[in-house]
Amino acid sequence: MTRQPTRINLRVDAYETIAFETANHLPRETGGILLGYQENGTIVATHAVVVEGQGATTNRYVRDDIRADELLQEFLGQRADDDPIGYVGEWHSHPSPSGPSTIDHAAMRATAKASSNPIALLVFAPGATGAFFGLIARRQRFGKTTTKEAVVSLPPSRFPPLGPLPDGAVRGDGPVFISYRQSDGSAQADALEDLLRAAGLVVWRDHTDLRPGTTTDRLEQALTRGLSAGVLVVTPDIAHSDIVRERELPRLLQLDADPNFSLCIANTVARAGEGLKCDYDAPDRLLRLAPARTLADKKQANMHQPSGEVEIVRDLLMHRIEQRKPSIRAEGRDFTIRVQSRPASSALDADEEDLHIRLKPSDDGRLPSCEGLELFQKTLPLTSDAVYASGAKSVRVSGGAHLAVGLAVGAALPETKIGEVIVIDPRDNAWMSTTLDDDPPSTELTIEAAHIEREQAAAPTHRVAVFVTLTPNADRTAFENLVNDPTAGFDAAEVVSIGGTERIIPREAARLSAAVAHQIKRLSASQGRAEVHLAFHGPFAMAVLIGRHLNTLRTIVYEWDASPKDGARYQPVLTLEPGVANGPITEVAASL
Repeated sequence: MTRQPTRINLRVDAYETIAFETANHLPRETGGILLGYQENGTIVATHAVVVEGQGATTNRYVRDDIRADELLQEFLGQRADDDPIGYVGEWHSHPSPSGPSTIDHAAMRATAKASSNPIALLVFAPGATGAFFGLIARRQRFGKTTTKEAVVSLPPSRFPPLGPLPDGAVRGDGPVFISYRQSDGSAQADALEDLLRAAGLVVWRDHTDLRPGTTTDRLEQALTRGLSAGVLVVTPDIAHSDIVRERELPRLLQLDADPNFSLCIANTVARAGEGLKCDYDAPDRLLRLAPARTLADKKQANMHQPSGEVEIVRDLLMHRIEQRKPSIRAEGRDFTIRVQSRPASSALDADEEDLHIRLKPSDDGRLPSCEGLELFQKTLPLTSDAVYASGAKSVRVSGGAHLAVGLAVGAALPETKIGEVIVIDPRDNAWMSTTLDDDPPSTELTIEAAHIEREQAAAPTHRVAVFVTLTPNADRTAFENLVNDPTAGFDAAEVVSIGGTERIIPREAARLSAAVAHQIKRLSASQGRAEVHLAFHGPFAMAVLIGRHLNTLRTIVYEWDASPKDGARYQPVLTLEPGVANGPITEVAASL
């Protein structure tokens, strides 16, 4: 005598199809047919096929019988003749947390009348405890049919159960974790990573920071050993990522329960028929949290709007400032910024600095990258606001970068907004914006007019060129070539240099930076507030300090390029206008 089945064993393929399609169709019901076999009192459901319902609603699903038969025959036609897998039952979803209804019982009894084998029904109600409800209908003697509840066994998870977060899982100076689906989320994750780094936030990314070893183990380490924030990038394909769904997201939600952690949601899923609006219900639906509104009730950034990425950066910057502000005020310490524009970045950059600005480097490293500067253009106003919001009376800048970047950093920290700026050079010397009592007035500036070959009758262009060189015996050839370029059209040009052959010393920084800025402003004023084209040659620290004084000028900043193809030249890289909205960088040269 054949043992009657009392259990339904749901295999991985069937489980994933049911769970995914249920989430994808919410808040409407969906369903289809189950394929599998019977074994030792168990109906084994190996596959689930979706059959679109006729007028499915939030509480009704009626499958298309003709389409169901077509899909069944199509499935069986791909199997070997001796394959035991065949039709074993039905499945559908319940958006409300309920099991099989009286209508479900009646429908299964009707289906069982025409079958010599027991027929299984699986009802998936994601909002209910247990979620899966099983029913087995069978034909008895004399045409009678019965239904009986069945135990549903689910496939084991590929991940071990999550334990509680260890101490230190949230760290104020830790990196920002980006969670995403690689197939369609990599581009958005890359863009957010570069933007966050340009704003001064350290980022953890799998492709740079995932160390050798088992992926799940390394992810667990990254998620539990000191993060400050996380960004969940929601894309349509994230529904297929069990790593995000079963591992990263649960940990991020645990971390987000700590008020010292910040979780941002970058939503790229468009609302149906409205391409520029995002579907705020999509994150819960795709990650199988619906009908709960776990993510829908959190702030989401619309990635279809240009402001979406900037919104996330602003939120995370201000969160970091909130974490750092108490120590800044209690200790009366400097706000600290580290700047780099050449080396590649990683999560190992996380350190004690309040912000660590890392610009995306160029391929050759000679000039700053155009993309890196464009990102910097977006983030620098946010960084400036963050520094101001910290309440710090002084800012300490360290690291090293292209001189144009140094000038821009200085322009974002003007003397009208930040009381004092201190720049620490690679030898740990402090270059200060405040004049020191022990400033040796030994170094003076030398001002020389540069010869410009142009027609005397040429109309004024209201453009002037300045070469500032604060190192001894600097080569002026590249600057001379610049001012005598027939297309340049400068009204005047000057060289501002230091007398003698000795290098300037840090104690002179305040006086000399103010003096250099004065000469630049004077030359601009002499030509009717002319646009300044600045070629700077000197210490990075002085670039930052001089940049602080350029708040009233429109300044085109140049970088020295020793390209072996074209020879040494000065090339424009960015425009500074600190006094206008969305400054201080208002333009990045397209020729980079």
